[in-house]
Amino acid sequence: MWFVIVWYVKSLRPMESKTSRIIQAVSDEQIAQVFEIRTEVFVHEQKCLPSEEFDELDAQAIHFVLLEDDRPVSTGRFRKTEKGIKIERIATLKESRGKGYASQMIRHVIQEAKKRHPENNYYYLHAQVDVMPLYESLGFEPFGGTFIEADIVHQAMEAHI
Repeated sequence: MWFVIVWYVKSLRPMESKTSRIIQAVSDEQIAQVFEIRTEVFVHEQKCLPSEEFDELDAQAIHFVLLEDDRPVSTGRFRKTEKGIKIERIATLKESRGKGYASQMIRHVIQEAKKRHPENNYYYLHAQVDVMPLYESLGFEPFGGTFIEADIVHQAMEAHI
């Protein structure tokens, strides 16, 4: 019995521990990291045109990057509009998906938007139909019909938070 326990304990490998943190992208290097993630996800994977992915609104938006062990793996942005706060460009690199980073990013974006615009309680976004369950799990509800944006079917979603 003792041999079995010792063998079992020795055969265990320490679990990999990943740490993640989200920062506001303000430096040129951080903005470049944001754009690299978006280029990989939206331009290379989803075949969006760079002219559709990168727009004049990038200069107006507040950008964030999620670092996994100091490696940029997820991003998102928000901007204040006449309607409320629009959440946009949520993207996670393929190899880092399934770890909850998109949810973490969206929650962080909302938290930061609340700090900057405490009078606002209306949040909205254009979700790719395939990822609507993610946004629904965070309290967003669909409104209106579906539409095509960058050759991908989207659904407008909103939340009063």
